[in-house]
Parts: sequence; structure tokens; C-alpha cells
Amino acid sequence: MTGKKALPASFFVRYMTASVKRMLLMVMLFCGAFLIQPSASYRIDKVTERGTLRVIGVAGPTTFLPHGAEGARGLQYELLRKFAEELHIKLEITQAPNAAAVIKALRSGNADIGITGLASRDPRLKSLLLSRPYLKEKQQLIQRNNNLPVSDSPQIAVGKYSIEQQELAQIEPNANLLAIKNASPDKLLMKLEDGSVDYAVVNEAEFAAHRAAFPELKTKTVLSEIKLAWALRPQDQHLLKLANYFLQQSTQDGSLQRLTRFYSQGETFNTIGVKTFQRDMQARLPLYKTKFEQQAQKHSIDWRLLAAIGYQESKWDANAISPTGVSGLMMLTKDTAKEMGIQNRDNPTQSIQAGAAYYQLMTQRLPDTVREPDRTWMALASYNMGYGNIMKARKITQKMGNDPNKWLDVSRHLRQLPRAGQALVYVQEVRRYYDALLLTTTKHSWVASIDGQKRVVQ
Repeated sequence: MTGKKALPASFFVRYMTASVKRMLLMVMLFCGAFLIQPSASYRIDKVTERGTLRVIGVAGPTTFLPHGAEGARGLQYELLRKFAEELHIKLEITQAPNAAAVIKALRSGNADIGITGLASRDPRLKSLLLSRPYLKEKQQLIQRNNNLPVSDSPQIAVGKYSIEQQELAQIEPNANLLAIKNASPDKLLMKLEDGSVDYAVVNEAEFAAHRAAFPELKTKTVLSEIKLAWALRPQDQHLLKLANYFLQQSTQDGSLQRLTRFYSQGETFNTIGVKTFQRDMQARLPLYKTKFEQQAQKHSIDWRLLAAIGYQESKWDANAISPTGVSGLMMLTKDTAKEMGIQNRDNPTQSIQAGAAYYQLMTQRLPDTVREPDRTWMALASYNMGYGNIMKARKITQKMGNDPNKWLDVSRHLRQLPRAGQALVYVQEVRRYYDALLLTTTKHSWVASIDGQKRVVQ
């Protein structure tokens, strides 16, 4: 056995099928328990016996956002959903008002995993177990766009008891800090917007997601890099091992990177794009908002999603026409307009009516095995490039051993088809406009868009 170097274990893991990975994870679940104290084994047994992974978190772009009447979406939601699937149990998410409530729920045993949005080095998390980081973020100092001079002792809005408050106090002992209790990013940004403070400290993803609601703000400088992780109870050592194994594999197989790219808000708007969107929201959207709401209610669609489709299609311009001949607010082809039973696709009312009906048709055609939020993404892709192409991509996805019911898997193989690049951009942009509308129509807060007592179960 000389002259040959053994292949690393990672080589074999990389080429495992999803079913083999699940089997391996379950082997770790039951056999690995003997390597942990009995109480830890008991804990994970209770989770599997219960049949649900109980997660509590604060709504936001780095955690989860509401999606439809009972659904959710977002980077951590997708990760946790996949983790629960690997354990063959359901995912249950409870929305909390702030990080303190998340920590309290964990300590009291009312949740298995907490998603706080706090930096892993935050002292408030010291009494808890932390998973390996799933995301690196930058803490940014945000200022107003007006470039007006600030005082010699500028006031900076930060979260009370946050790691940023402590670090700024050490770096700048004379800094004039306004520490706000239970401060959400929107609270900090509103303080800055109304002139109450000179700067605010908000992480990169949160600020990018809020830019559509705060067009007059911009990044001044990056303060530090933070790592985000899942929080668990100290007694859940075995669940932590399973979570770390899962996150490691998600990194190695590229699924974590794909999720991060899909849910990234970084390139959503530049300064010009923000102001254009705000201008169009004020000048154009009111002309059609009632029509979007009426047709959305008729076809069981969130009106903001329907409006986002319209904005991506025409920028809410009823007179829009493309070089290929599609026209109107929802940019319908003649064949689609005829199929949906309208006479004049350039009429805004008829265009919205047909667009809503066509999107609903794309949604209804998808198999029941495609669940939210993947159902929305595939329906949007079908709206853009045709249902038949999405079904072709699903068949290719299944043939390659991936999940045809998951949009991120399907989108990888969609690239083999003509016009795929356009469809992928289409889905991404509609999602971003949808998020912007969701935020700006709920008083700048993700929390306002989801009931604090509501549970999202998948």
C-alpha cells in the first residue's frame, strides 16, 4: 500500500447522495449520543420524539421574513428547514420581539435553537452554546446623505448592552453614545433620519435591506466584522454537534453560499436606485395600488408581491413596451392576454387582472410537493420563461440527484436552458422589490409585518 495517498474523507462526503447524508446524520444522532453525557442524549431524543425543532428568532433579513399567511422565508429559515428535514422532523418558528426574548425562551426551555442576529462575541450570549458561524457580517457606521458637518462630539445611536456599545466605548472613551434598549435596526435608523443623532450603528445586511425605506442614509465606514451563529441551551451539547456537522456540510457542498447569494440584499439598490424606487412609490404606485389589492385578494396573492412583479416588468408604467412586443403594466404577450381572457393588455386594470390570474395559474400548476417559499420562486420563473421550462429544469434536477422541489436546486440546473439567466435575475429582482414594499408599507419594521404570537410551522 505504498505510493498511493488515501483520499480525504471530505472527498467522499462531497459526492454522497442526499439520502446517504441523511442516513449518516441519523447515525450520528443515535450512535453519537453515547459519546455525550446521558442528559444530552435524552435531550435530542426529546426533540425527535416531539417531532418538531422549536426555533425562536427576531424577524429580519439575516433571520426570517413572513411569506404568505403561514409561511416564512430567509437565510436562516432555509437553513433550519433543511436541518429539520435532515432530522426527519418539522420546523416550528416563533417570532420574538427582541434578542432578550430569544435568550429568555432558550433558558426557560421553550425553544431548542435561537436566532438572535447578535454577534457571536456578544456578552449576552455567554451563558449559551453557539454553533459554528453561518454568516460573516460587517458592523457599519451610518450617516445622512446631506454631508452636513457634525459636532465635535457626535452622538451615535447603538443598541443598549450591545457589543457595539462596549467596543465603541473602548475605542472612543469620549464618544457620545445614545444607547437604545431593545433597539431594532429600524429604530436606530429612524433616530438618524429624523436628526436626533449624527450616526447609527447597523450591520451591513440590515442596512442594505432597509435602504429602500431610508433613501437619505448611507454608510460612512465599517467598524468591525461580526459572526452570526445559532444559539442553544448549555445542556444541548449533542444537538450542537449535529448542528455544527450540518453547517459544515452545507458549507462544503455550496448550499450555504447559494442561500447567502440568493438572500443577499447588498446589490438591491444603489443611491440612485433607492431614490428612483421611492419616487415611483410616491408618484406611480398610488395610481394602481387599489387595483393590485383587489386582484391580489381575488387570487389569494400578497398585493405587494403582485406589485413587485409589476415593478420588475414595467416600473409601473402602463405605456411600457419591449423590443419583443410585450407591453402594458404587467408586460403580457398577446398570447398570454388572450389566454387570460382580456381584450386590451395596455389597459392597466386589465393588465393587472391578467397578470394576477396568470401568476396564480403558474402557482396552481406546480405539484403539491413544491412548498413555500419555493413555490413562489418557481411560479415567478414560470411567469417569466414559461411553465414548461421550469418542469424541464425540475426533471434535470431530479436526474442529477438534487431536490426538484427546492428552488435553489432547480435554479442550478435551469442554467442549461435558453433564457435561464434572465429568469434567475427576474426571480431575484422581484423578491427584492417585494421585500422593499413589505418593509416600506409596514412602517420600516420587519416586526410590524408578522404577528409576535404567530407560529410558522413547516
